[in-house]
Amino acid sequence: MTAQTVQQGDLVTVIGLEVHVQLETDTKIFCGCSTDQTDEPNENVCPVCLGLPGALPVLNEGAVEAAVKIGKAIDADIPEETRFHRKNYYYPDLPKNFQITQYDEPICADGDLEISVEGERRTVTIERAHLEEDPGSLQHVGGGGGIDSADYTLVNYNRAGTPLMEVVTAPDFRSPGEVRAFLAELEEVLEYLGVFDAERDGSLRIDANLSIIPEDEIESDDVTEIGEEALAAANRTEVKNISSHKGAEKALAYEETRQKNAIQRGRAVEQETRHWDESRGITVSMRSKEEEKDYRYFEEADLPPLRVSHWKDEISIPELPSARRERFQDEYTLSEEAASKLTSTKQVADFYEDVAQEFDPDLAATWVADNLLGELNYRDMEITGIESRLDEVTRLVELVATDEITAKNARETVLRSMLDDGRTPDEVVAEEGLGKTGEDEVQQAVVEAIDENPDAVADYESGDDGAINFLVGQVMQKTGGSADPGDVNQLLRAELND
Repeated sequence: MTAQTVQQGDLVTVIGLEVHVQLETDTKIFCGCSTDQTDEPNENVCPVCLGLPGALPVLNEGAVEAAVKIGKAIDADIPEETRFHRKNYYYPDLPKNFQITQYDEPICADGDLEISVEGERRTVTIERAHLEEDPGSLQHVGGGGGIDSADYTLVNYNRAGTPLMEVVTAPDFRSPGEVRAFLAELEEVLEYLGVFDAERDGSLRIDANLSIIPEDEIESDDVTEIGEEALAAANRTEVKNISSHKGAEKALAYEETRQKNAIQRGRAVEQETRHWDESRGITVSMRSKEEEKDYRYFEEADLPPLRVSHWKDEISIPELPSARRERFQDEYTLSEEAASKLTSTKQVADFYEDVAQEFDPDLAATWVADNLLGELNYRDMEITGIESRLDEVTRLVELVATDEITAKNARETVLRSMLDDGRTPDEVVAEEGLGKTGEDEVQQAVVEAIDENPDAVADYESGDDGAINFLVGQVMQKTGGSADPGDVNQLLRAELND
């Protein structure tokens, strides 16, 4: 990009992504080694994934099935035949000095994914999604601990050969926030498909290409449509080492600001690859940006063409998050916000529907989306940690629905005791004496609270409606918190207004 001084408002951010998704298979893509990365370093390796002479790759059928599922989920074209290629480059974590990947004949092409940005739905184009092998992993040791400051680096080849699906988008993003929304939606889709484990370290890694283009160089009046000429003329940086939605937003916000500041000061933006240092919150230069020709792609001679035409139609996919959100709004008349919470993972959605079969959908939504998920998040727990106790959660909601305990006690005492102590709802209610107080006892407590607090009564009668809250508190104390606050409020008003 030619150096020029411009106002920040005249600049348009353009971002494209390469998202590397580790597929959830037991063995690697071209050999029988385990994909378990928790074992000792360099334990799960063999001649194939170490690239030793004479070792021949054999394609993992499970990886292909996962790729087809992803292709169907993003509405991509899945060709009758696809091929593998060698991408040639040297890096310490790449034992063969080339990566087996796909080049101009990927297994998925021309797909899309709809996302929500500030309440508006729009579509992101996915240019391609292809299968490839993961390189090994590097551990930077000593010094500053970063790629540019460590004393030395260790290499672990346990990850080498893990199946990857690389999802490549068009440069459709105009802000880091849009990128975060896309990654969240993509991860939800992958989890619903059952091809991805978000809990696995390094399961989602993002390379982001970011350019800053002066608005007057864009041919269209719509800044979401960037012409090929403007894109080709703009220098871009590739930011690597991003491993989360939040990290992507932070890394790209930093890089966006860095580039805009450089342009405003009349400095050129170098076309380069930069490393996101999460601990320092900055990107650091790694090397000049490679071009496609630098990789010298050629067809992988040890793998025949891959044909999936005879069985791809037999591979089915489940109801996806967007469709389930819409169904929840239509079938259960939930708000968009509640439906989004309840479809955040397939496990949460399944849990909600099990509860909703027994109770009013709104009541079930309140208990699962607000109360249960809120308490689980506070404890850094997932819904999977309580799936086996569905009957207990259902019983808790039943106690509230049948007016046997107050919603406050159910939420603040019973649910928390269930999660912290492992007790059942009935055990907590019995041991803590949380059964609802009888009407006669509540009425007696109301009369006593009024008699014992003449000042609060006088305040209420003079127009201070807030005084009723004090009196409600007094009644709740007398009943040990087992009365319903709403009922107490009504009884107090009836008694005071009589």
